Amino acid sequence: MRVLVLTIWYPNAENPILGTFVHEQAVALRNSGIDIRIVQPIPSTPFPVTLLKESYAKLAKTPLQEEYEGFEVYHPRYVTLPGHLFFERVGDWMYRAIRPLIKRIYQEWPFDIIHAHTTYPCGYAANLLRDQDFPSVKVIHTIHRTCIIDAPNYNRQCYEKVRTALEGADRDVFVSLEGQNLALKYTEGRCENKSEYITNGVNTAKFQLDASDQAEVASLKRRHESTWNLVFVGYLNERKGIKELLSAVANLAAKGRRKLHLFLVGRNDLGTYIEDFIRTNGLAEMVTLVGPVLHDRVKIWMSFANAFILPSHSEGLPTVLFEALYAGTPSIFTKVGGVGDIVTDGQEALVIEPKSIVAIEESIVRLMDSPDLCRELRTNGHQLIRDNFTWAINADRNINLYGSLTQIANSSQPKSNRQPDTGP
Repeated sequence: MRVLVLTIWYPNAENPILGTFVHEQAVALRNSGIDIRIVQPIPSTPFPVTLLKESYAKLAKTPLQEEYEGFEVYHPRYVTLPGHLFFERVGDWMYRAIRPLIKRIYQEWPFDIIHAHTTYPCGYAANLLRDQDFPSVKVIHTIHRTCIIDAPNYNRQCYEKVRTALEGADRDVFVSLEGQNLALKYTEGRCENKSEYITNGVNTAKFQLDASDQAEVASLKRRHESTWNLVFVGYLNERKGIKELLSAVANLAAKGRRKLHLFLVGRNDLGTYIEDFIRTNGLAEMVTLVGPVLHDRVKIWMSFANAFILPSHSEGLPTVLFEALYAGTPSIFTKVGGVGDIVTDGQEALVIEPKSIVAIEESIVRLMDSPDLCRELRTNGHQLIRDNFTWAINADRNINLYGSLTQIANSSQPKSNRQPDTGP
């Protein structure tokens, strides 16, 4: 079976940590015998935005085609504008931009499925491709946080595009029950009979520590053996709860909990805020700004940590949750998105209310003072993920979905309808 993955998130030459969850799913599918190619449309903006916005200038350097860990990856350009300006038009812009490439790919490699990550704009564009050019191809949307929570709220037109995309897919796959419930609300239940709940997972092979990894973990532990080490991994921005986390650490420092050491691992989107906060509150010995790391190094930080924390205001279903628990790291999460679908407070992790500095403080102290609880969370969390939430399990469920859709297509479509339109 051939599956074309259409996604705005995928590791590339300019951003090797972008969309690692999509790549991990693709690897698991390939390991199970699915033939995969990747199309990652790259935003292209008119001059002079590329001069004024560094991120767009970096994207412009991405090659049109490359190989990434054995996958053919294509990077067609589509028009988009900063600040989600005219975002309601982006799905149509993407469709027109990628259509010639997708038709060329089909001519040499006729795919059975387009698996889109995001229902808008990628899923919306995939629906148009099927309807206009590939009537025998089935379209699956995997719905993440941004396309079900953010995109519908930009304006009324975006809301309608998201609703249209959900209703137009052959199957909508949700990584969280919150996302599924929102979709049912947007469509007034019309997408219920085509909805699936398939969570993300962890690559268990990649999260094994080899001798070199173990040595690095041991080195970190020796260097920080006198502190209790709390690690955050993710983008350092307001939505991830970084400001509340820093305030909680400052409060704990004022209460004499100076053994606590917070390590912030990830890209800093807050400018000088973090450095200024550290300096103003005298936290230079308690907070370390590590910066971004490659995905294969996340396991080093997880294995080093006494505990992990993700105090987000909003999430879909963060892959880092599966990774932290599989690594056996006692963890603190806010009850947002799909977190509550996976873990139970006090059983596999501590689950707290979002945006609460007090709750962050209390949960940190609880783990610092309870070695027995940490051991219990470590064991339960690892077993939960090992037995239920791996990318191999995710691949099996998606393959079953592919099979059911292609069986329907083969039984219902006459052969004369299975050729794509060769027009412009």
